[in-house]
Amino acid sequence: MRPRSSTVATVVIPLIVRNRVSPRGLRPRPSRAGLAGALLALTLLAGCSGGDDPAPESSALEASDGGGTASSDGGGASDAGGATAAAVPQDPYPATPAPEGFTPPPSCTGEGAYFLEAGAPANPALPERAGETLTVELEAIDGESAELVATIGDGAPRSVEPVTIGESVTIDLWTISVTSVCGDTEQVEFDLID
Repeated sequence: MRPRSSTVATVVIPLIVRNRVSPRGLRPRPSRAGLAGALLALTLLAGCSGGDDPAPESSALEASDGGGTASSDGGGASDAGGATAAAVPQDPYPATPAPEGFTPPPSCTGEGAYFLEAGAPANPALPERAGETLTVELEAIDGESAELVATIGDGAPRSVEPVTIGESVTIDLWTISVTSVCGDTEQVEFDLID
């Protein structure tokens, strides 16, 4: 007997891939869903462009009179017109009145977790929130009301409506509650409400 040889035959089966082709044979036809998506995207882009918004009013800008003189060191002339943005005053942070039925103690209680003296920031420093810091300073005391100034991060200082004992003020992510206003020593104390 003869030994059988084992032979492996490789069979190649052609793979036919069909593409949807337009009758002209140039490109595949886009599907209806694709067309609808493109139309929706264009509609959203047109709606977000703000093309119908009116232009800013010219009263918001202060125009230069263009008639200035050269600087004192003789270093140049006026630009003959340019515009600079006018400073917009910011409203003070509003104070929230004390709860109804609250009977305030004498204004100078000496109680509070944070301490303010005229011209100095709160002691201890207020905790950082969302990567920002808050600095609160005492500007003045008028009777039993404290006039405070708050600065968030490196921003511009902004005044706080005058506050008395029991009132609170929300300044961005911080809410403080005034617990003591001492006019004779010019000191204010408050608590931080989380």
